Amino acid sequence: MSKLAIIIKEVYRKNVQSWSFFWMIAGPIITIAIVSLIVYFIGKDEMGQSSGRLAIISDQPEIVQLVETANEENTIIKDYSIDQARQAVMDQKIDGYITIEQKDPFVVKFYKSTTGSNINLTKIQQALNEEQIKNMAEKIGLNQDEIIQLQSSNVNIETINIAESKDGQTKETSSQDPKVFIRNGVAYFVVFMVFMFIMNYVSVISQEIATEKGSRIMEIILSSVSSTTHFYGKMIGISLVILTQIVIYIVLFLVLQFVFDQTDLMANLGLEFIDLKQIFAESKGIIGIGAVFALMGVLIYASLAGFLGSLVSKVEEVNKTITPITLFAVAGLYTGMFAMQSPNNIVVKVMSYIPLTTPFVMPFRISTETVAQNELIIAIIISVIFSIVCFWIATIFYRSNVLTYSDKGVINTLKRSFQLWKSDREAQD
Repeated sequence: MSKLAIIIKEVYRKNVQSWSFFWMIAGPIITIAIVSLIVYFIGKDEMGQSSGRLAIISDQPEIVQLVETANEENTIIKDYSIDQARQAVMDQKIDGYITIEQKDPFVVKFYKSTTGSNINLTKIQQALNEEQIKNMAEKIGLNQDEIIQLQSSNVNIETINIAESKDGQTKETSSQDPKVFIRNGVAYFVVFMVFMFIMNYVSVISQEIATEKGSRIMEIILSSVSSTTHFYGKMIGISLVILTQIVIYIVLFLVLQFVFDQTDLMANLGLEFIDLKQIFAESKGIIGIGAVFALMGVLIYASLAGFLGSLVSKVEEVNKTITPITLFAVAGLYTGMFAMQSPNNIVVKVMSYIPLTTPFVMPFRISTETVAQNELIIAIIISVIFSIVCFWIATIFYRSNVLTYSDKGVINTLKRSFQLWKSDREAQD
């Protein structure tokens, strides 16, 4: 077995058999599950809290009758005075009360406890609006047909997004199209997974290299194997760990899809409207391009993590040293979320071409269809070139970095490493 294969095997075995690898796999799953459960229960609770016991107080019985007829969700109580209703709210016998003064226009106030249920008043408000229009129309002499026509004359503005399709044709998509929500949701998922991968493996790679350097055994290791072979072995070993995690996620996804197809689990959870096949069909482009940018992003951040990890003299200094690149990742994540609302903002456009933030911003621009195909190609080319440059720099400086020790900080170590690299180059020449 070659020296490279031995290093790869040892790095892979050590990381895959560790508890940290288990938590790297379980972490995103647990996070997504917790967030999904929170959203599910909040939505279910809001639906349950949209109705309650409601008192209606008005001097006009026909108005009370109108509200009672329009109401579909709440239990209406009609025989309370204002004082009785207020006391009932304080005693939590009712969730709130509405006072209606038949002036021109109606003066309507809703009183509720700060700890009470969230009452849905949409139907009641709509009924009172229609009654108000009817009263005003009668005052100016409109007949019944004209009143009905006036009440139904609402103007709805539908936003249509115009974009160019792959075949060069103009494509129009409504902003309310379910496909839009699917693409946006998948974009969030892709960016979240990329962020988790980068954060986890930046730490793993830098720790992997810094641990050996901190133990002062690098001189022994590099006396039997070249620095390039050692660095490649580390990077390939970690890459195989990443690939293993991805394969595990794919297998889990296929198993879940099979379970959902064979059972009524989604229907039992009240989520029958979620169609995994449709979600995948509508988001293949985002997943595909997102995977490309994710690969480039992981390679870039891994190279930078390896470079920075080889500079530290103590393992304890790793987290402080990799902070700058983690801040880039956090900045990219927040810019990506901002891109969902303002995809054509100049800051969003610029950061979608910066290789360190491209994996986080570009998926959102793809989901909102605000990036042209030639722009995607340019972004990919920039990311590829930058990743190659980062990997090349990390490789050529690896030997001098791991053999340089300093207690005066990373900058001083980098200067001494550069001098050592120049000396090695001159010696070779």
